[in-house]
Amino acid sequence: MNREEIIKMAREAGDYLVDKRGREDFIFDSYGIERFAALVAAAERERLKWDGLHSCHPECDRPACVHTRKAVEAEREACAQIAFNSATYIEAAKAIRARGK
Repeated sequence: MNREEIIKMAREAGDYLVDKRGREDFIFDSYGIERFAALVAAAERERLKWDGLHSCHPECDRPACVHTRKAVEAEREACAQIAFNSATYIEAAKAIRARGK
């Protein structure tokens, strides 16, 4: 979302004043703030949908999400085992970094 898109949503959600120099000052009542927040949330949902992303949660059963969670859990456990079996932090860090190569 860029500056112009945010200003457009602010104009749509509330009242605004323009001073002599052309600067805008937005005025929101409680309804306007809620409306602005809803517009921003809707725009973000649309952006995520367009990017092919979604709002995931720990119980999401999409295959890509399940696979990613399992891979992250396996990597976390492997790194924990390296740390547990290492004598020093430096040794553990070197071994964990070596896993990425």
